[in-house]
Parts: sequence; C-alpha cells; structure tokens
Amino acid sequence: MSLRKELNGFLKQPDAFFHIRPPTEGDPDVGVLGVPYDLTSSYMPGCRFGPDAIRRATTGERSHSVPLSFGIEVGFEQGPLSEMITLEDLGDLDVALRLPEAAMYDMSDACQRLAKHDSNLLFLGGDHFITYPLLKGLKRGRQARFGIVWFDAHADYYPDYGGYELSHATTLRRIVDGNLVRPDDVLGHDLRSAMPEQKTELAGNGKSQRHTIESFSRAVQKIADRTDIIYMSVDLDVLKPEIVPGVSHPESGGVDMFELVSFMRAAFSTGKVRYADVVELNPMIDVSGLTAITARDIVKELLTGFSMQKSLKQG
Repeated sequence: MSLRKELNGFLKQPDAFFHIRPPTEGDPDVGVLGVPYDLTSSYMPGCRFGPDAIRRATTGERSHSVPLSFGIEVGFEQGPLSEMITLEDLGDLDVALRLPEAAMYDMSDACQRLAKHDSNLLFLGGDHFITYPLLKGLKRGRQARFGIVWFDAHADYYPDYGGYELSHATTLRRIVDGNLVRPDDVLGHDLRSAMPEQKTELAGNGKSQRHTIESFSRAVQKIADRTDIIYMSVDLDVLKPEIVPGVSHPESGGVDMFELVSFMRAAFSTGKVRYADVVELNPMIDVSGLTAITARDIVKELLTGFSMQKSLKQG
C-alpha cells in the first residue's frame, strides 16, 4: 500500500476554481491553462508566479461559485457555477525560463492543439506578452476571423521596446501587424497610459477609447456581428492601483470593478467570447493577497460569462 492510500480520507484534496468539476466524459465547457512567463517584463518581474496565486485564491471557504453580485444584470437565471459548467485545469506550460522566441513556439503549438476542441479556454499569465503567441496558435487552429477586447492601462502597441519586437509592450502591435486581428476588430478600453500617437492610431476606427457602457456595448456588438470569435484580454493594471497593488506595471487612475465587470458582461452578451486571459498579476509585490483576490473575482466573472453563453446557446 502506498503512503497516500494509507491516508485516504485524511488528506485535503485539490479543489481549485470554485469547486467546479471536470466532465465525466468529453470536452469540458472550460479549459484553464497557466502560462507562467515574465521574461519580457520591463519593470518588475514576478508574473510567472501568477497562475499558482490565482489557483490558491479560488480555494477555501470564501471562494464559493456564486456569481458576483454587482455590475450590469447578466440577463438570465444564474445558479452556482459548479452546477452550470464543467472545467478542466490543464496545469501550466513549461515555458518559464525560455527566451521569448522559444517560448512562443510552445505557447502557439499548445493553443493550436487546444483550438481543435470545442471548449472555451481561459489562460492565466504571466505578463502580457503571452497573448500574442496564444492568439497566434488559436488562429492557426480555428482559421476563423477573430476580434479582440483589450482591457489595459496601456496599449502595448510599440513597434519594438528597447530594441526587441517580442515584449509585453508590443503585444497588440504584433497581433495587428501579424494579421491575427484586423485593426477594425480591436476594441480597447481605458488605455490611460498609452502614448498619444498609439491612442491616435488605435482610435482611428473610433472604438479604442475610454467608453461608457452604452458606447462599449454598441462597439463590441458591431465587432461580434462581423467576426466568428472574440478573444478577451484582461490586464489587471486596467484597474485602480489601490485595488490591484500587485501588478508589474502599475499606473495611477484606472477603472473600478463595477465598471470592468459590466463591460465584460456586455462583451459576453454577444455570444462570441470563446477565449480569454488574465495577465500581469505579480504575487511577489502583492499586498495581503489583495490582487490575487481581485484576479480570482475576474476569473469568476469570466467563468460566469462562459456559463451565460452556454445558457443562451441552449435557449
């Protein structure tokens, strides 16, 4: 008898992600993949520890699966997530100490494989560089027209940063220049610390600006009408720094959770959001785990969105 079997019934079992169980057969409604990568971080590295910090925050007595009780109405009857969806935690990609050129191949190849399945996917970063190779792999696997919703304090739209084309600060530029998403299918919100010329270029389509919930809802619906899939990227520094002290690139100002959750729900109401990421959590500089708790609630809202889309699809 193994030592583990000897203690059967005594050991605490892993129970992350709000006690949501995997399916008994077939693909899960949601697959979760950690991408512990921060080698392109230009200020305070540590985001490689983000996936584990988020997992830890989704366990415990306070981490129930009841949806958040603020933000705009979700528009349907929502029970506990553990009763609405199935979830499989895929673990972490083994990329933490690789150079960007090497790490991106594994990230892209993994996503190309996952895109062949019908599951929604949630990626836990990691710095914001990861969005580019993840989306690149998904695009190869699906051959669909993608839109992207970009919640961030920054545009991440530099042609290069410090002489390097692969950086957390060049991600959206690589996505657009690589024809992964057409410029008109990019919808940014906040971007309060973006360089003026980047704001001007991105705002050329009239959508990548600071929005009201009404203007955002109209813009995201227009993108949904002409695309097959929407990818949602949530950089935690979009929020006020007092809410998220543990991010690698903090900026003054920002949105509150009510606003962010409302905008996320507006995007999910289109029925087109299939993939999402949460990036830039840096547990090494977090205060009392506050940022991890906020990231946990954003993850819960993303899972609520996938649940909402499932319910709407089923009628």
